[in-house]
Amino acid sequence: MAAPERTSSFHLERQPVAGGAELITLFGRLDDPSSPEARLDVPLLSVLRDTLGDSEVADDRLRYIWILTRTRPTPLQRLASAFSIICFRTGGKRHANQVPAPVLDMASPGKTVWSNLLANSLQATELDPMGKLVRSSTRSYRGNYADYQKLQTFQTLGALEALTREDGTEPLLPESDFRSVYSRLSLSDRTLGGLVRPEKLGIYFDKENTRRRQVRGQNWEMLRQRAELNGLYFEPLALPDSDPSEALLWVSREDLGRGKDQPFDAKFLNLADPWTDDRLEHWNGYTETRYLDAENRAVSADTPGARPVEMIPLALYSLDYPRVPLLLADFRDTYKPKRKELVRHGTSTLLTGVFGITRMGNLAFFGASSAWNFVNGRRGATVNRSARLQAYSEAREFVALDTTLDLRLKSEMLRRLDHLALNPLENHMDVEATLAREQFAALLRYAQSQDGLPARLERDRRRELAAYTKPRILRILAGVGHLFSSGPSGPPEEPGSELNVQLASYRRALRAESFLNGLLASSPRPDVVSNTNDVLQSIDDLSAYPRTAKRSANVIAQVFARSSDAALRFACLRALRRSNGIDARNELWRLSLNEQIDESWRAICLQYFHGDVAPGAAMAPGGAL
Repeated sequence: MAAPERTSSFHLERQPVAGGAELITLFGRLDDPSSPEARLDVPLLSVLRDTLGDSEVADDRLRYIWILTRTRPTPLQRLASAFSIICFRTGGKRHANQVPAPVLDMASPGKTVWSNLLANSLQATELDPMGKLVRSSTRSYRGNYADYQKLQTFQTLGALEALTREDGTEPLLPESDFRSVYSRLSLSDRTLGGLVRPEKLGIYFDKENTRRRQVRGQNWEMLRQRAELNGLYFEPLALPDSDPSEALLWVSREDLGRGKDQPFDAKFLNLADPWTDDRLEHWNGYTETRYLDAENRAVSADTPGARPVEMIPLALYSLDYPRVPLLLADFRDTYKPKRKELVRHGTSTLLTGVFGITRMGNLAFFGASSAWNFVNGRRGATVNRSARLQAYSEAREFVALDTTLDLRLKSEMLRRLDHLALNPLENHMDVEATLAREQFAALLRYAQSQDGLPARLERDRRRELAAYTKPRILRILAGVGHLFSSGPSGPPEEPGSELNVQLASYRRALRAESFLNGLLASSPRPDVVSNTNDVLQSIDDLSAYPRTAKRSANVIAQVFARSSDAALRFACLRALRRSNGIDARNELWRLSLNEQIDESWRAICLQYFHGDVAPGAAMAPGGAL
C-alpha cells in the first residue's frame, strides 16, 4: 500500500529493538535525483531509548545517538584531509553498509571531553615538536575531521529545530528528552560541553532558542533596512511554521537603467555596486517575474494595477550568524565567499601548521588575535569560524529541504553553496542521502540481531547498575582484574528481569532528582513554577528508591526551604524521616536551625529529627498532629 502523502519536511518514526528498547528516527524529505517532482524520506538522526520493556516513562533512559548522514572517511578522504592545500571535496565515498558509530552516549556525555583534551595535549606536546611536515599534516587532518563533525551536527540541529515548529508531528519523545537530545548535540562542539549537568540542559535549551530568535530578528531587520536604503528587494526564506533563517536580495531589471546615479552603500552587504555593474546589464542567468503594485509591494498576478517586473537575484544570506547577516552566495561572483574562506584557511594553516604559532602556546599571539577579532567583529566582520560553518551547514540543508523555491533557483543556490565546501571529508547532498539510507538499514539489522544492539544494551545495563551499587574504586579494580583474568570472575550476573526491576527504581530516583534540581535552578519558588503533584511524585520517588543519600537529602531539604505549600513541606519532612540516614538527619537538623524558616516549622523539623513523629504522620504548624 502506498504511503500517505506528507506535507511536512520532517517526521519521526519508531522501530522496536529486542530486549526492551526502541529506535526513534528523524526523517527529512529531500528531492529525488531521478525524478524532480518526487520526494525521498531520508533518515537523519536515530536515538536509542532504553524502556526496560515496560510502559513507564519515568524509568526510560536515552542512550546512543547516531547521525546517519555522517560516515567513516575513505582512505582517499583521510589522505586528502591531511594536506592543508586541498580545499575541496574528494568525492570518494559512495556506499556505507557498515553499522554507523554513535556520535554520543547520553548516559556518559563526558567521555568525549576527556578524549578530546587528551588528543589536544598529545598534539601540542608530542606531534607539534616533530617538525613542520608532521605538525601541518596532523593539524590539517584533525581540523578537517572536527569541521566535518560540526557540519553534520549543525545540520541535525537545524532539522530538530524545524521539527519542533511543524504542526501535526507526533511527539514520540517527551519534551524533556527532546530538550536533552538537542542540548547535548548543541554542546558537543564545546570543549567542556559534555560536563554540563542534566538539570542545566533545560535552561541551556531555552537560552539557546531565545538567542537564535534574537539573532535572526536582528539580522532580518538589518538586512531589510540595508536593502531598502539601496533600492533592492528583500525576501526572507523559511520552512513552514519556522522563523526565517535565510534571505535573498533581488534587483529589478527595470531599475538598472535609471539607477546609474543612485549611491550604493555596501556596508554589511559585502556586494559590488549593482547600478554600475555591466554584468547585470547583460544578465542571462536566472531571473524571476514578480508582480508589484504602485508602491512596489509584492502582490498576486490578478491584483488590479499589478505590473510584471523581471527580478535578478543578487545574493543569499544566512540570518543565523551573530551580529550581521552572513553572505553565502553572490550570484554575480560565484567564488567570492569561497575566496574569503580560503584566505582565512590559508592564514590559519600558515600560522599554526608551518610556523607553529598557536593561541594557547603564545600569549602575545593570543592577545593580538583576540583584540583583532574583537575589533573586526564589532565592525561587522565574520570572524567566528564555527558560526560560519553552522550558517553554511544549515543553509545547505534548508535549500535541500525547502519545497516552495523554484526548482531552477534551488539548483542555482545549491550549486553556489557547494563552492563553499572546503573539506575533503564532506560528501555531496545526494551522496549523503544514499549513505544515510544504507547506514540506517545496517543499523536496523544490528538492532534486530541478538548479538548486536540487544547484547550491547544488556552489557550497558549491567554497567549502569554497577555504577549505582558499587563504589568507583571497586569498579576500577574489577576492570583492571579482567585484563589479567582468563575466565569469568566476580559474583554471578543477575537475571534480566531482576536487573530491570532494580534499574527501574534507580532511574526513577535519578529522574526525580534531575527534575527537582532543574526546578530549583529555574526558580526560587518550586511550588509556583511547576505542578505540585509532579513535585510530590518526584519527592516520593527520590525517597522511596535507593540513591546517593547525601544528594537526595540535600535536594529535598532545598525544596522544603523554598516552598510555602504546607502539603509539599510535609512531604519533604516525611521523605527525610523515611530515609532515616545520617545525611537526612543532618538536613533536618540544619532546617531546624535555619532562621529564614518560620519558627513553627523549625519546631516541626526538630520533632522529625528526634523521631517524635512517626513516618507518614501529618502535622500542622504549631505542633498539632
